[in-house]
Amino acid sequence: MKKSLAIQRCLAASICCALITISVGVAEDFAQETVRKQDPKSSKAVVKSKPEPHYPKEARKRRIEGTIVLRAIFRASGEVTDIKFVRVIPEDIPDEVVEALTTECVRVARKIKFEPAMKDGHAVSMYVQLEYNFRPE
Repeated sequence: MKKSLAIQRCLAASICCALITISVGVAEDFAQETVRKQDPKSSKAVVKSKPEPHYPKEARKRRIEGTIVLRAIFRASGEVTDIKFVRVIPEDIPDEVVEALTTECVRVARKIKFEPAMKDGHAVSMYVQLEYNFRPE
């Protein structure tokens, strides 16, 4: 009985490893295919620096942990504009704390430094999603 159970576990572990290997192989093939198709004159924006927000006192005091998700436009001119709140994770954080965290995130998002996205050799604007995590120490 014990030998049979050990064989079943070994078989299950082997199958899991094979599935993981197949998944990784497929992901690598897709990534290589994407690189091959990419136009050398086109690229996404590259973030050079992304300042971290300060953890507001009230949120720190209450030991609130969460993530603020924003949407913004990285402009061809190098500016970060149109910064909008998308959501907070988890959703049960009190509204006044979400507002304080969001205000801080928007403040630092404006200070992001990046190289603009390129399309056919010209700088272009692009939408980005920004996530800021807050964890009590």
